[in-house]
Amino acid sequence: MTMNKNQKLKQYAEDLRQAFFEAELLSYKVTNYFDIYARLFSHLRGEDCLFVETGVANGGSLMMWRKWLGPKARIIGIDMNPNAKKFEELGFQIIIGDQGSRNFWKECSAQIKDFDVFLDDGGHQSFQQIVTFEEVSTMTNYGQLVIEDTCTSRLEEFSDHASYSFLDYAKALTEVLVARDVCLYPNDFYKILNTEFVRKMAHLDSITFFPGMVAFNIDAQSDPAPELIWNRKPSNIEHDYRYHGVSSAEIEWPDPYSSSRCVEVRGKQN
Repeated sequence: MTMNKNQKLKQYAEDLRQAFFEAELLSYKVTNYFDIYARLFSHLRGEDCLFVETGVANGGSLMMWRKWLGPKARIIGIDMNPNAKKFEELGFQIIIGDQGSRNFWKECSAQIKDFDVFLDDGGHQSFQQIVTFEEVSTMTNYGQLVIEDTCTSRLEEFSDHASYSFLDYAKALTEVLVARDVCLYPNDFYKILNTEFVRKMAHLDSITFFPGMVAFNIDAQSDPAPELIWNRKPSNIEHDYRYHGVSSAEIEWPDPYSSSRCVEVRGKQN
């Protein structure tokens, strides 16, 4: 029987789980990550690709990726621990450095340039994750940059970031994507004050949030200035009824860190 797309992804995830347990070196993963990895990375299986991962630790994840992706994959591990260099004996390229340092990324940019996947499983401090995103995302024309274990944005151990956590940064980047629509509604849009940052993120194509991960899709050819077009010359346009129904709704606001509360979300009255 031919498998459909969802069945294939489940099989890819199971293959990855098996590779995880068969790795000869130690590693640990969160159980729901295998399905996410399969959704994000399975198109690279058997392909000639560059896969970069921060956080080498005991080396088990490097072995997992090599077994799952196949022999054509070039895998680079990045870690601050100089002992990680020993994994080069197993055929991996290892770079030693501090992911929180912008200078480090500039120094090693030539080695990881044009990556297909960059997976950050490193220090998990918000400033490290943000610096990694900002410095690394410009090193490929098309690829995925995935920040893992984003729950650290809400853990006491990592709370020195105060209100400037990585998750809050990632959510703010969604506003940067929305800000591109200013050209569609120039007279009715919130005023864009930081146009330079919007331009700086022109290579950011989309953002996907998962439990425990945020995936950034990089496309240097993405259009940062969309246009509104018609499929033909407009005539006899139907009346817009969006303001003819009810004008508000009671919404249970989705905040897991405060008591349940309902708010009234108002719209425009006709």
